[in-house]
Amino acid sequence: MKQTASYTTRSILGASLVLVTLLGGCASTDSVTKAQSTADTALSKANEANASASAAKADAAQATQKADQANTAAANAQSTANEAKGTADAAKAEVEQLAEKIDRMFKKTMQK
Repeated sequence: MKQTASYTTRSILGASLVLVTLLGGCASTDSVTKAQSTADTALSKANEANASASAAKADAAQATQKADQANTAAANAQSTANEAKGTADAAKAEVEQLAEKIDRMFKKTMQK
């Protein structure tokens, strides 16, 4: 399940507030400072993770685009190859027809 950065931020801040509330009046300033420091560290790491996820998403989009381009190039190459084969087949058929014609002409010449 995807979580947005603001949701993550609110969750961490909410957890910090709950922690401070639980510590209540008996908590020392040092404890509150440590809790806030821990929350700040967690928020920083969450922001770093979010930035890394965004970068990975951008990289994936770029890779998808390159794959699409490669697929298009491959399809174009296949089409060109098919056209070349069609041309080669037509040329072969024409050569065979000419060879038969030459054979007939040669046989007629030999019969005379």
